[in-house]
Amino acid sequence: MAGMTLRMAGAGEREGQLKTSDQDVSRGWILLGLLATTVAFTGGASRFDAIQILPLRTLSAIFLVLSLFFLTKERLKAERSLVVLFGSFALIVALQLVPLPPLLWQSFPQRLEVSQLDAVLGQEGVWRPLTLAPVRTWNVLGSLVVPAAGLFSAIALRASSLILLQIVVALGVLNALLGLLQIAIGKSSILYFYEVTNSSSPVGILANENHAAIFAACSMLVVTLLGLRVRQGSNASWERLVYVVAFFFILFVALVGRSRAGFIAAIGASLVSITMIVLSSRHREGGRASTVVQRALDGRPAILLAIPVVIVTLTAASFLALDRAPAFRDILARDNLEDLRWSLWPVLAKMLENHLLLGTGFGSFEQVYNIYEPSALLMSSYVNQAHDDWAQFVIEGGALAGVLLMGLLAWLVKRVAVMASHQNFRIDAVFWVSVFTLIGAASLIDYPLRTPLFQLVTVWLLLALSRDARGEKIK
Repeated sequence: MAGMTLRMAGAGEREGQLKTSDQDVSRGWILLGLLATTVAFTGGASRFDAIQILPLRTLSAIFLVLSLFFLTKERLKAERSLVVLFGSFALIVALQLVPLPPLLWQSFPQRLEVSQLDAVLGQEGVWRPLTLAPVRTWNVLGSLVVPAAGLFSAIALRASSLILLQIVVALGVLNALLGLLQIAIGKSSILYFYEVTNSSSPVGILANENHAAIFAACSMLVVTLLGLRVRQGSNASWERLVYVVAFFFILFVALVGRSRAGFIAAIGASLVSITMIVLSSRHREGGRASTVVQRALDGRPAILLAIPVVIVTLTAASFLALDRAPAFRDILARDNLEDLRWSLWPVLAKMLENHLLLGTGFGSFEQVYNIYEPSALLMSSYVNQAHDDWAQFVIEGGALAGVLLMGLLAWLVKRVAVMASHQNFRIDAVFWVSVFTLIGAASLIDYPLRTPLFQLVTVWLLLALSRDARGEKIK
């Protein structure tokens, strides 16, 4: 009787734990979904003067404050590396705003002109911060409330890798759906949320067509990973079908966009997805398939490879044959923006040389570039970003930003290496390498991580990688 009582008590305890776990999962889905929705509709622009910034940061601050009530030392300790990296970045930005004695800040590069103006105005003794554009740096510090809300909310709610990745997929589908509606309605569509945007392209929930296309390619990779993670069960076939439909829907919208970088990224994501499928089929060869169809496919891996290759190839070929892929057509055309990007390199190199040690201040690139802008590059439009976020990050943040960037890369390499060292998780390693390589490559020619939505998604991708590599999937 005593043993039976203990077993019944143990069963009741396990049942209670399962109910608590289910409640945590439901609460995580709801709160993180609300945060994702908020950022999706207000955080798609990189401009500091977008009107959506006010509700975006206000609501994100509310989510951040709420998350602090659920944080514990154990949960923070589990993700201490990411917390330290994020905190270090916030600290660097804050230090750039600390007023410094005149004799100190006047010794920094490009401060002579400012000190001369102070002398004319009779303000020689004014203490000034390190940044050359304090208002813009304050704006960057305030913008950190969005990724902070994403990071600490996910940690506080103990959101699993699966939940975070599923929310990313939902955002990817939403981005594609809005993009399709935008090009269907036309330039006058009310579904273009931002005043400064590419109104002739399917930008979706973002303002920039390149950012939307890169986001679509990242979403395709996440869809593939989740589709391969689906376990056998009564609803497994339907769940796989949902992921397949989502993949080709996102691909379809990406192909009709005008972003050349996005077109290349979408094709690259398709090739990586095919590679992941092939690796998955080889991994299952040693196991026992549950259906006749699966056993037939596992016995003929060439068929499994041919199916997605043929579908993707026919889809892309159809768009090209019908001239419905403007991005591919633009690849063959001369582009003045590309010429400008190449012309900016000598200017960026000079800025790096002069400000490598201390930086110009986060958010200050546009103002500081005007000091270095050669007469040959003067034009009616203006350069507000370097179109090379790696270089701009170091220009604005200096050596400390460079060290922080190397620390993040080292953390990424270490976590991916952990997964690659396990035979059962090679597919996951391929995914993580691909998705962060895609974001990193896009940042070489553009600035996707300047948008709050991309910041939120990237933080969740980093957190999902951390949880996969830490042991939640690897035993």
